[in-house]
Amino acid sequence: MSFFVDTHTHSQFSPDSKATVRDLLLQAKRTGAGGICITDHLDLDAPRNPGLFEFSIEDQQKEIERQILEVFPDGGCKVLKGIEIGLTPENMEHSREYVAGHSFDQIIASIHFVDGEDPYYGNYYEGKDFRQAYSRVLQLVYETAKAFSDFDIIGHFDYVARYAPYEVRDIRWKDFPDEMDTLLRFLAEEGKALEINTKTYDFHGDHLQVLDENILRRFRELGGEFVTLGSDSHDSGRLCDKFEKFSQICRRCGFARLTYFENRSPVLY
Repeated sequence: MSFFVDTHTHSQFSPDSKATVRDLLLQAKRTGAGGICITDHLDLDAPRNPGLFEFSIEDQQKEIERQILEVFPDGGCKVLKGIEIGLTPENMEHSREYVAGHSFDQIIASIHFVDGEDPYYGNYYEGKDFRQAYSRVLQLVYETAKAFSDFDIIGHFDYVARYAPYEVRDIRWKDFPDEMDTLLRFLAEEGKALEINTKTYDFHGDHLQVLDENILRRFRELGGEFVTLGSDSHDSGRLCDKFEKFSQICRRCGFARLTYFENRSPVLY
């Protein structure tokens, strides 16, 4: 494997993960990954189960430190501490309070719940066409990111299309140029990273979602510097999945280097 840093992975501290911290680190060792960031879910006040996506940050970070000593006592892999914060307009202050006093290498800001619904279950799409459903989420990604501000990476901006029932099941710049430009310009001006989430471009039902390269090119045109690759792995076997493919796409779209974050600062590689 080439040197890659997987900036989006989930361990036993995420309720939907089948992998432990140890599993992830052992897989990184087996495959020769350059680095891995453990970014468990923090989705406060989740609509169907308000406490489901909460975890002890202190316990998680202690477990990461313990496994580093056991799996990589002599180094050889950069193991980073992170978190994926699922934002809604209602939970931002609660999220700030929850993470206060903790140190991270990186923070991912994501949207999982929209207007009280998780697109995963399908109810969100009822009564909307694809433009209404996708536009609302892109708008929300921008609004919550701008209001929260204390993050490094926008995670899976196109999550809403993963489980959509429409014929159009990709987020394309040509369909949402205003919404995408607003988001991408904000990320570029604020020095934030855009994530390529390779789980999104895996099979979900009968459609293989496609990354619109025009979005990456536009991000670069607007001054965007930082692109991260995240497997969104919930089992260790997907670590760094398809990174070689998407690194070549990044290069084709004008990004000579990829990014990870350490001590909340971007590192280009």
